[in-house]
Amino acid sequence: MSPAGAALVSGLVVLGMVAVLPLGLRLLGPDVVPAPRRAVWPLVGLAGAASLVVPRGTASALLALLFAVATAVLALAGARLAVRTVRDVRAGRVAAAALAARAATVTALAMPAVGASALVAERAGWGLLGFSGTYLALTVPHMLYAGFGAALIAGTVARLAATDRLAVAGAWGVPLGTVLVLVGYFVGDVAELVGAGVLTLALWATAVAAVRSLARPSGTSCPDGARSAGGVPPASAAGARALLGTGAVVVGSSMLLALWWAGGEALGFAHPSLDVMAATHGVANALGFVLCTLLGFRALAARPALPHEGDGADEGHRVAGQDMTRGPGRAPEGRAA
Repeated sequence: MSPAGAALVSGLVVLGMVAVLPLGLRLLGPDVVPAPRRAVWPLVGLAGAASLVVPRGTASALLALLFAVATAVLALAGARLAVRTVRDVRAGRVAAAALAARAATVTALAMPAVGASALVAERAGWGLLGFSGTYLALTVPHMLYAGFGAALIAGTVARLAATDRLAVAGAWGVPLGTVLVLVGYFVGDVAELVGAGVLTLALWATAVAAVRSLARPSGTSCPDGARSAGGVPPASAAGARALLGTGAVVVGSSMLLALWWAGGEALGFAHPSLDVMAATHGVANALGFVLCTLLGFRALAARPALPHEGDGADEGHRVAGQDMTRGPGRAPEGRAA
C-alpha cells in the first residue's frame, strides 16, 4: 500500500479501537461482557491507537499489547457465553433466533483478539503465522469491523427481528463467512472468495431484515429493552431509522467491491488496488455500515421501556429483547431464552 493508503487504514483502526468497539460493547449486558459501559474500553483503545503513532519497536508493541490483553478478556467472555449456550441448548432453553444471535455474539467477542494479535506482531516488526507487513496491518481493521462490528450487528438484528428468517440466516452467515475468509488466508484465494461470498450474502440478509423490522410501527424490541416507536421518543426513532437505513444501503453496495477484489485475486481478472479498496470498501463499511448501524441501535435504546410498553408485543420480539438485556441463560421463568 502507499503511505496514504496505510495512513487511512491506521485511521480506521483508531476509530475501531476507540469508538466502535466500546460502542458495540454497550449493546451487551454485564452478564456477557464485564463492565461494558466503563471507560476502560475506550482507554485501552487509546493505548492501541498510540501504538500506531509510536515508531515500530518495543514501546509500540507494549502499547498494542495493552489492547490485546483487553481483547483477550472479550475472548474469554465469548468462551463463557459459548459454554452457557451449549448448556442452555441441552436444557432446551434457547429459541432458534436467540441461538443464532448468541453464535454471532460469540464471534464478535472472539475476533478482536485475532486483530490485536496481528497488531502486536506488526508493531513489533515480527511475522505471525507466516504473514507480515501489509497482511497484518489489514487484518486489524477486518477483525474490528467485519469480525466484531458486522457479527455484533447480525446478532442484534436477530434479536430485534426474532421471527425474520433472513435475520437468523444473517446471524449464522456472518460468523461463517468471517471464519471462511480467515481460513482463506491459509488455504488460498479461492477459499477466501467463497468466504467473501458467504459474508456478503449474510450481510445483505441482515440489512434486509433490519429494514423490514424498521417498517413495524410499534412493538419492535430494541437492544436495551426500548421499543422502536412506542418506547423511543419520535426524534430518536426517526434518527435510528435514518442511521440503520443508511447502513443497509451502504453495505448493499460496499460488499460488491469485496466480491470484485476477492474474485480478481482468485480468478485473475482486473480488480481495485488495496489503496482504492481502503478508500472505498473500507471507509464505506467502517463509517457507513458499522458505525451508522451501531449508532442507530443506540438511538433505539435511547431510554428503557416503561413496564406497560411490553404489553401486547410480539412474543418473538419480546423474548429476543429479553435475551440481550438479561444476558445468556436468564430468560423469564417458563420461557425460552
